[in-house]
Amino acid sequence: MSLARTKLQNALTSFFNSEIFIALYSAFVAIVSFLDCNALILSVILLVLSFIFFTQKDLKPVFVPLTLSYFSLRFIEGVFSLDWFFYLSAAVFVCSVIYYIAVNRPSFRPTKNLNALFFYAASYVVAGSFAANYMADKLYFQQLMMLAMLVPALALLVLLAANSDFTDPEYVFKILFAMGTVIAVQCFGVAISADNYFEDIFLKDLFFLNWGIYSGPITVVLFSVPACFYLALKHKKFTFPLVLAAFLHIAAGYLTASRAAFIALAPFLVVCFIATLAVMPKGDRKRMWISFSVCVGLVLVAALVFALLNKDIFSRLLDLFSVRGLDLGRSKVWADSIAYFLENPVFGLGLLHHQGTPQGNASYIWMSHNTFLQALASLGIVGFTGIMIHTVCKYKTFFKRNYFSYFGLLIVISTELYGLIDCLMPAPYYVFPLFLLLIGADRAHYENERPLPLRKKYGKTETPL
Repeated sequence: MSLARTKLQNALTSFFNSEIFIALYSAFVAIVSFLDCNALILSVILLVLSFIFFTQKDLKPVFVPLTLSYFSLRFIEGVFSLDWFFYLSAAVFVCSVIYYIAVNRPSFRPTKNLNALFFYAASYVVAGSFAANYMADKLYFQQLMMLAMLVPALALLVLLAANSDFTDPEYVFKILFAMGTVIAVQCFGVAISADNYFEDIFLKDLFFLNWGIYSGPITVVLFSVPACFYLALKHKKFTFPLVLAAFLHIAAGYLTASRAAFIALAPFLVVCFIATLAVMPKGDRKRMWISFSVCVGLVLVAALVFALLNKDIFSRLLDLFSVRGLDLGRSKVWADSIAYFLENPVFGLGLLHHQGTPQGNASYIWMSHNTFLQALASLGIVGFTGIMIHTVCKYKTFFKRNYFSYFGLLIVISTELYGLIDCLMPAPYYVFPLFLLLIGADRAHYENERPLPLRKKYGKTETPL
């Protein structure tokens, strides 16, 4: 009996740590994202998580549903009518976590990057303190809500981080690749299924997915495209399909009709390509050049065919951009954010700011469209200090001479730059993959990761770095 149980346990562990589990869960997310059944989806997610907690000691597989599940839910035009099955699933999940702790006696030691996040997280709990509108807008409710949410969330993250063993750091980039592929499927699905996508959605700037608008897909692409190139380096036989996937992820970003996408995504793709060539062994560069060139050719052919079928498309696009321009319309909201910061510099005005303020009422969190201004306006100097501690630790984490750290740094820099024109923290589509990347880096076995092929010369000898 024990032998059969051991074989079953080994089979489950092998499955949860495989690409098959990532692929199956990604397919689940992509399919249900087009349905309006949030309660059932949440229940399935909780049951999958419960099964992992009941059967696995290494919690690394939890990062698959943790990273991808957000994209399955219908936050826009969806209904969250929770039923008895959801509450039953939630109870099973709580029991599974208690069971895991009781049976496995896990560690609760935070990783380096989680330690760096605690001060920033605490700033959400004290946000709005001593503001002039503290009592009028009942900011103490925000603080209590943040405390109730953050304590269990951080405890769960610490549990996951301390008991996840990334012996193969590549697992992180496989999940990021899957995430980008899911979002690409969603973007192309919207474009194909719409009755008149170009006229009614693209030209009118009305693109949205089940879970968010254009800023979300762009952020996801900043994670997934470097993952494509990382995996192309690690798996030479799949260089072309992985490079093609990077192009498709970029194309998905363009389907959002975002001006930021049109300005930045093509240069970002080229930067990722050049950055990859820079650290490739010379013998592999030809394969990468050919794959990238073929993909560029396919893009040109597709653009030509599309132009022939829609002869006025380019003129209409030019007209569109001449009307909208390249101004991202951020100047006023940035000025407002600075004004809000000056109202209560130490603790900010909280997440919602003044009742009745556009983007700042009971239904919408104030958005500064800049990560650092968001921290200043909502969390004050305390929150800004917290996010700077997190940022410094984040960069230090990826200054290592291996492929994992190199491509991780590429993601960190690109998302940081995008965060100058959009608010990424604490957007879930940014936070979940970021936690995966940071915890994976903290718990990675770098001896199993390929070092960068760089050498430093000392006279006549060369010492590998």
